[in-house]
Amino acid sequence: MALRHGEELQQWEIAVAKKLVGEFRRRSRSLEREEFDDLLQECLTHWIEVRRKLAPDPGGPPVAYMARVVRNKLTDMLREQRATKRGGDFGTVSLDAAVGDSDDAPTYADLLDAASFSAAGESDPIDRNDARIDIARAMAQLTPRQRRLCTMLGEEGLSIKAAAARLRIPRATVYDDIKRIRKVFADHGLGDYLAR
Repeated sequence: MALRHGEELQQWEIAVAKKLVGEFRRRSRSLEREEFDDLLQECLTHWIEVRRKLAPDPGGPPVAYMARVVRNKLTDMLREQRATKRGGDFGTVSLDAAVGDSDDAPTYADLLDAASFSAAGESDPIDRNDARIDIARAMAQLTPRQRRLCTMLGEEGLSIKAAAARLRIPRATVYDDIKRIRKVFADHGLGDYLAR
């Protein structure tokens, strides 16, 4: 941005901006990594834009107002850096994305499943469809309340206390149902699927 004639920065403006940039850099690690001159230039550029809209005051320079404008600019820069850091989207790939271009290419999730089975030393990985059939058979042996309890504790992530309150039964009954569910799953060879 080029300065127009008559818009040159005065020494007090540069001094205020330097002081505030120095203070913010000492207090913030993320701004500490930025170059001092780059921060100073960005703050002064912002101040010039604000100053253009400001009515001239013959009583004296607006030092306090400029300090507030520069502080707000530096605070906004800190917020932007934190938001960028929280965003965390640095070339992430979905696990559901296909590895190749063909229609029947495996997904990254499929490759992770295969890698985890081979890393565990299993020579014959379990087929997902077989596991679903086994789970369906085990679920068929449960009462409707026990199936609902599985949904509440598993998919919905409720605590035992919350599940008992929703079902309007004592917690001891919930614990008894959980024991029965574990036994049914263990009888079908699915004990590994249950959370401890």
